[in-house]
Amino acid sequence: MRLRIRGFWVFFGWALVLFLGGCGSPYLFGPTKVGSSVHLEFQDEGRGGLGGDAQMALYERGTESVVVGWEHFFGYDDDFNTRIHNHIYRGGVQFNVGLLSEPPAKTVTKATLNYTIQTGTEAPSKGFIESCATKLLLAKEDWHGIPEVDIAKAPDTILGDLYKDGLSKSPLGSKVSVDVTDAVKAWASGAKTNFGFVFVGSTEEYGLIKNNDKCWTLLGDLTLRVDYTKP
Repeated sequence: MRLRIRGFWVFFGWALVLFLGGCGSPYLFGPTKVGSSVHLEFQDEGRGGLGGDAQMALYERGTESVVVGWEHFFGYDDDFNTRIHNHIYRGGVQFNVGLLSEPPAKTVTKATLNYTIQTGTEAPSKGFIESCATKLLLAKEDWHGIPEVDIAKAPDTILGDLYKDGLSKSPLGSKVSVDVTDAVKAWASGAKTNFGFVFVGSTEEYGLIKNNDKCWTLLGDLTLRVDYTKP
């Protein structure tokens, strides 16, 4: 029996900043970096560690989306060999809010992180498929994520400190907004370094798990709206 642990994360990103009107109008920031991390633990004598359905869905979408949650696989190749895969997914997004620190002076009054629950799956089924991304972290260091970077050299988890728990478990297609005012204020003032946000699933269970349960979600249309005032 062999237990192997492997992960990878890659990064790609681009920036979009829209000015919605004249002086004092809110900023709508697009992401400068988007990526997902995959922690994989597996026992598989014949095939090695295989990618999960969530990774396939992420690559097929081909947009600036992230995958969040987990998926298990358990089965038999023959009478002697079992296949066990445990994937744990996290999604990271970073916005360049440097404009908030440039003259003239600005006071952030509200900051809202927005995203769409694009697709996903749950097993066993609970009826309507809901978002599995229930926690938001503040990333604690620079990171990269799928689909860039040399997989063999990439760490397997985007690290962060818990910032918000109980994110909306709305069904697929829903648009979600999260108040992130205090985090953006800290970044704009220089009190904290901006490494971005990390979405985490409701459960992160490590080890070789003998079931086929799963709960993963793709999140996309990521934007950060910042309202501010000038003296």
